[in-house]
Amino acid sequence: MRIAAISDLHVIPNDEDDFLLAEIRKKVEEIEPDVFVVAGDLSDDLDTLSRTLGMLRVDDCENLFVAGNHDVWFDESGGPGSLEKYSRLIGQECRRRGFLHLPDAPFIADDLAFIGSVGWYDYSFRREDMDIPIESYEHKEHNGAIWYDLFRIDWTMTDVEATEIFNRRIEYDLSTLPDSVRHVVYVSHHLPFQELTIYKDRLPWDFHSAFMGAKSTGEVLLRDGRVLLSISGHSHIRNLIKIDGLTAMTVPLGYGRPDREHMKEFIREAVAEIHIEGAAVNVVDFVSGDICAGLPYVDSRH
Repeated sequence: MRIAAISDLHVIPNDEDDFLLAEIRKKVEEIEPDVFVVAGDLSDDLDTLSRTLGMLRVDDCENLFVAGNHDVWFDESGGPGSLEKYSRLIGQECRRRGFLHLPDAPFIADDLAFIGSVGWYDYSFRREDMDIPIESYEHKEHNGAIWYDLFRIDWTMTDVEATEIFNRRIEYDLSTLPDSVRHVVYVSHHLPFQELTIYKDRLPWDFHSAFMGAKSTGEVLLRDGRVLLSISGHSHIRNLIKIDGLTAMTVPLGYGRPDREHMKEFIREAVAEIHIEGAAVNVVDFVSGDICAGLPYVDSRH
């Protein structure tokens, strides 16, 4: 099984990123994967998200998507809320564009299954030694630093409740896989393992790190015993770790954009290539760190 994976494109809502998207697709086609994974954060605008999926879709492989927190941000001018986008509309656009939205249903290839979730956060990644009150995480604000989901997510439940619900769905998907499935790949936007999170011993960075994911999600994956690979986005720092034999990685692109002359090399670093043979996972020439460091910054919010 050969997998190509990327996340966090944060596409500008016009045609300015068309060259970027075309180069990503070319790179994925060079890899010739059996499965192409996009782990969230394309756009909060549903039309832009749909168009992007259409431009990224690769023939002759399975195209898989999981929504990120930006993808389920509601439109400030009105329109569908976060839950409607996640549970119905994004899956609808995925089907229209030749993608499978993994939170809607697993993808199974012989004895290997792919399951997916947006994941979420319950503040278990917080730096307790910083003595920041739990209320600051619940309110998503500390000394003027704000986690922007505060303004754009309307689950109508707490973050802890959301994490519990998404974890229960992961457990359900795992429990209902066919007996023929021996190995599982988990695809999410938020991180299932705190070890993937990068801390910098400074604020507001380490305050924001609390919103990267949830320890309880990783515990669900490790309990199952069949999960051999986790692919995530969200953190814009690329990372690759091993936990109890499970390979976990983050595959973000981010907000940076090089000039066209350097785009091919940038995309080479951004698209991860993974090979699975039985229970063995091999990640090919993985580039860790922030590949957007020093590049011009683009703001995809519209």
